[in-house]
Amino acid sequence: MQKRINYKKYISYLLIGYAFSFPISKAATNLFEILAILLWIAEGNWKEKFALYKNNLLSIAIALLIGFSLLSILWHGNAELTFRYVAKYRHLLIIFVFYSSFDKKYTSHIISAFLLGMFLSEMMSYAIFFELIHYKNISPHDPSPFMSHMTYSTVLAFTINVLLVKFFYEKNLKYKLFYIFFFLTATANLFINGGRTGQIIFIILILVTIFSSVQHKIRAFTISIGLIFLTFFLAYNFSTNFNNRANQLYTDMHNVVIDNNYNGSAGARIALTIVGTNTFIDHPLLGTGIAYDMQDIKNYCQEHHFNGDYFEGFSDYHNGFITISVQLGLIGLIISLLIIYILFSFKIQNKEYKILSIQFAIAFTMFSFTHNTFHTMNPMIFFALFAGFFNVISKLERKS
Repeated sequence: MQKRINYKKYISYLLIGYAFSFPISKAATNLFEILAILLWIAEGNWKEKFALYKNNLLSIAIALLIGFSLLSILWHGNAELTFRYVAKYRHLLIIFVFYSSFDKKYTSHIISAFLLGMFLSEMMSYAIFFELIHYKNISPHDPSPFMSHMTYSTVLAFTINVLLVKFFYEKNLKYKLFYIFFFLTATANLFINGGRTGQIIFIILILVTIFSSVQHKIRAFTISIGLIFLTFFLAYNFSTNFNNRANQLYTDMHNVVIDNNYNGSAGARIALTIVGTNTFIDHPLLGTGIAYDMQDIKNYCQEHHFNGDYFEGFSDYHNGFITISVQLGLIGLIISLLIIYILFSFKIQNKEYKILSIQFAIAFTMFSFTHNTFHTMNPMIFFALFAGFFNVISKLERKS
């Protein structure tokens, strides 16, 4: 008798490779993703899979996002641009692969593979920072080797808190020492990079981690505030990049308030929020459609006396919620908020994984206020990897 292929085992191996490659290589991540999806298709059992998906809120929300995006062709008519845009949502299929085809005995391997990938990415970042190597056009003043500094800082802030949770829950002293060493080097790495988004996320996640892991709440408050203050004090005084970025943020906000000048990094985000909100108000129910969302940006800028030429080159509103709301109207906004609600509501009994799932939900939500997280590749991979992972953990615990 011919031996049946154990699809779950090989798909799980590919998902482990996917988690490992995410921090260090887009090409490898794409390869593992494609192979996992192809095996998932070859696995079959579609009647059973659809029965699982129709009872899973995250699967339904992702299907609504993709389906309604395609439906938007009806009110703007540019099918080619819409299909090209929606094609990038293929990265979200990993969520479905996790939910139906991941073997629970490999659960711990996903986090371990991701941490190993982040460790290698961090070592590369330090090598660039100390000018030991030259990689592409990455500057030692902003050494984010494989992602934009905004995405890297967000993923790094999440990683730091994964390590802190691991430290609290690990019994083996050898591993505890490794986690605290990795925690310290990753925290330093966060503040030599240029991503202010991750640095703000870091503050919130540290509070969540320590309050969740330390029983004595006054002690938890003292530890977390002390750690945050010490980190930012050292970063401001010893990291030139952090010092410059912090001062630049002050300058940008001063220019907005005093001179009505929105051309800086922070000012541009405020201006794009105003423009995006007004575009949404003008197309509240169904939005502009995916292919049309930024075409009138110069007109909206003129209405609010922004520099239209400066903003004309932007491809989105640097805010996932506003971008979806403009494209798909109130229905798109509801879908995006439903996705965030689901991330916070995973029913996970294991305390360590529950804290990690809340950390991820907070990190992704805050990140979405500064980036088009529902469409750009690395943020989508970050979302698909961990939303898919915590979603399946919730399912596996129910089955147990």
